[in-house]
Amino acid sequence: MLKIGPLQIPNPLVLAPMAGFTETCARRIAKRFGAGLVYSEMVSAAGLSRRQPATFELLVFHPEEEPYGVQIFGADPVEMAEAARIAQDAGAAIVDVNMGCPVKRVCRTGAGAELLRQPKRACEILRSVRKAITCPLTVKMRLGWDAKDLSVLEISRIAEEQGVDAITLHPRTRAQGYQGKADWSWVARLKEERRVPVIGNGDLVTPQGCMEALGRESCDGIMIGRAARGNPWIFSHTLDLLSGKEPPNPSLELRWETIKLHMDWLCTQYGKEQGLRRIRFLLFQYGRGLPGAARFRQRLASVNSEEALHGLLRTFFIERSADP
Repeated sequence: MLKIGPLQIPNPLVLAPMAGFTETCARRIAKRFGAGLVYSEMVSAAGLSRRQPATFELLVFHPEEEPYGVQIFGADPVEMAEAARIAQDAGAAIVDVNMGCPVKRVCRTGAGAELLRQPKRACEILRSVRKAITCPLTVKMRLGWDAKDLSVLEISRIAEEQGVDAITLHPRTRAQGYQGKADWSWVARLKEERRVPVIGNGDLVTPQGCMEALGRESCDGIMIGRAARGNPWIFSHTLDLLSGKEPPNPSLELRWETIKLHMDWLCTQYGKEQGLRRIRFLLFQYGRGLPGAARFRQRLASVNSEEALHGLLRTFFIERSADP
């Protein structure tokens, strides 16, 4: 169990906020396979405070996702506070402040990882957001801007002083992006330094790796990101390992049923045209690692109708699963 403020999370497995992926349907899939907590994709505080309809769409959630967190990003304390209030009113059980996004267009606005080298501004934002909401507040951060500017201990101290209920650390710098190896020794150090729960994130790509991260007791929970795309059983398989069971490989039938459910939810949520467009990227992920996956991806890129898409999926998942 993971405790964040007064909120009891059923297990320590968290789905990371990921732009373009962790919308409501993907979060529901992750919850069905055992994620204890799921976060929205990164939501613009400016967009929420200015009541932009497209930004508000990112707050749509289903009761099945509860408890559900919203991650906001921005550089203005007033806008961040207003966005946090809106997110809480929309049903968020947790609000997370992004201080780790390495994308240049985000950092240029003073948001994301740029806050790691702006401790005064980071403090103002966290203070404003904390005053604006009553639900738990978390922050997701990196080690610092680059190897010469590791601000993790200073920013995490500020976060704790301003009433943050948990800290997620991706132990890479902004300069690293997603290159190199995440240095989990920093996660362990942060857990020693801070009194609030520490959640580790980065390089968690297999159930075995997830179990080992938790087994080292260097964190209170783990946040799984890109490895969960098209692979929601990373949650159920990690839970199996933690309970002493040997997890089974996901069968073709299970993959197909999961894809069909995901596709049906997307079409219901966004309309058939947009739903089918959204599922295309995920199908690359669902087929990853299977024999013939490269050919499947090639054929998928040329599919131009719903009928052709269903035919390709039947061939790859259903008919193959019937082979002796």
